[in-house]
Order: sequence, then C-alpha cells, then structure tokens
Amino acid sequence: RVHLPDLTLRLMVRGGKEGESKFFELRARIRELLGSYIYAEGEQVLEEIVGQLLLKQSWTLALAESCTGGFISHRITRVAGSSAYFKSGAVVYSNEAKVRFLGVRKTTLERHGAVSRETALEMAQGVKERAEADIGLSVTGIAGPTGGSPEKPVGTVWMGLSDRQQCDAQLFHFRGERERIIATASQAALNWLRTALEANTNGSKQ
Repeated sequence: RVHLPDLTLRLMVRGGKEGESKFFELRARIRELLGSYIYAEGEQVLEEIVGQLLLKQSWTLALAESCTGGFISHRITRVAGSSAYFKSGAVVYSNEAKVRFLGVRKTTLERHGAVSRETALEMAQGVKERAEADIGLSVTGIAGPTGGSPEKPVGTVWMGLSDRQQCDAQLFHFRGERERIIATASQAALNWLRTALEANTNGSKQ
C-alpha cells in the first residue's frame, strides 16, 4: 500500500505452522531485498524512529528548511515527547533569511545559488551552531511549479547534514506536483537522518 510519504507492505498467510513458516521465510526475503530501506515493522512512522534514535544517543536536533516550509519540523514535533531532543526549526525561505538567521554567506548565495551543495552545507552548520544542537539538517530546493531552470529543474533538492564529526550534503531529484515534492523531500530528509544516526549507533560514534 502506497500512502505518501510511506510504502507499507503487509504479509498475510494461512495454514497453521506451515503458514507461519512461510511467513518468516517471506519476511526474511523482504528484509534481504530492501535492506536499509525498511525503517520499521509495525505501526511506527519514520519520525518516531528518528526520535528514538536521538534519545538513544542523547543527541539533539535542529532543522533549517526552505522548500519544505516547516513540514519536517511539523512531523518531528507531532511525536509526543519530541521536546526532549528537538531544539528548533528555522524556515528560511528567502536568501535574506538564510543570511540573517543561519549565517549563510552572501558570497555563497551569489556564486552558487540558494539551491546548491554549498548553501545546504552552510545552512546545516548554521542551524546546528545557533541552536547549540548535536546535529543540524537542512533542506533547500525547488518545489515548483515555477522557479525551475534547465540546470536546476523543479524537484531539485539539496540537503545538508552536520553533526559532531562531519558535514555532508546530498542531491535529490523528485517528481510530481508541489505537495508531492514537499512530502517526498521530507521523507528523504528524515530517512537520511535515520541512516546517519543508525551508523553512529553501530560504531561510528567516538
């Protein structure tokens, strides 16, 4: 079942012990095929998993959003108890706001544009530092339907992630109407955060 921004798989078997055996066989096969794309089994949503990982590591989060307009912050804060790990969320739609509230350099915006690796990195670093959080996540892109170009078409989204050890950025290309791009971008951002936190839990944390 597809219901943006999630894809849910349900397994139903019959046949007593034979059916139970088939169920575990199928579940193991799905886990093998999908790997890290699976973030939960049961009724949990992605933002709950992210919250649990942040709590487990005693880390705090700050968000800087442009094209998603605060939707990721909304998803994080609709989880009960999120105040234990969520420091702040900044919606910085204009270039002026990126400079004023996050410390993005004017020269970065002039040379590379708001939708760029360089801007996403400075946004993530800036929101982390200003919120005094352990990890900063940024999203900047073109949700459409206008604003695209041949070099940066609608659906182009850069994301930045800055934690205690490193700062990185990733480029995504999404398709669909504006609301779909916002929803899928928020899911991709939270999933990247999840995988980074899981990697940290599994031994990269110093």
